[in-house]
Amino acid sequence: MKRVIDIKMGGLEIIADKDCELKTFVGSCVAICLFDLVSHVASMAHVMLPQKSDGLQSIVKKDIGKYADEALSYMIKGMIQKGADPKRIKAKMAGGAAIFAHESETSLFNVGQRNIVYLKQILKENGIPLVSEDTGENFGRWVIFNLQSGILTITSNLKKFERTI
Repeated sequence: MKRVIDIKMGGLEIIADKDCELKTFVGSCVAICLFDLVSHVASMAHVMLPQKSDGLQSIVKKDIGKYADEALSYMIKGMIQKGADPKRIKAKMAGGAAIFAHESETSLFNVGQRNIVYLKQILKENGIPLVSEDTGENFGRWVIFNLQSGILTITSNLKKFERTI
């Protein structure tokens, strides 16, 4: 049986154990997973916002996954320290839903869409391919990343589905 590590809101984990799975629940937040299947190193962050408005680096480790820019930087560095090859790191993500009725695709208040756009920009800047995603729409998702297979499983109790990407 696989050990499951729950990622809390704003949290982040880096693992080098293919017998672990990373799990979180996201609504407008985004679960971003980076992985290197050769070295069996992976990470997941529960991103709440695109970037910090004050420009200062977070000092509380439990919130290191809160902002997209900080989370990805921390994830990449931590994965390399655990043996990942930066040229092999790939990404998958899920979440970024428009949860409230007043959120439209282009609305300034659509935090989910802003998270998605910003994460894609940072991945591109770092040369990390986004190999799959299940983003947007208007419902929350459970997200589980399996390091052994590289599969991201997304389920929704509200929409009654299970997808693997």
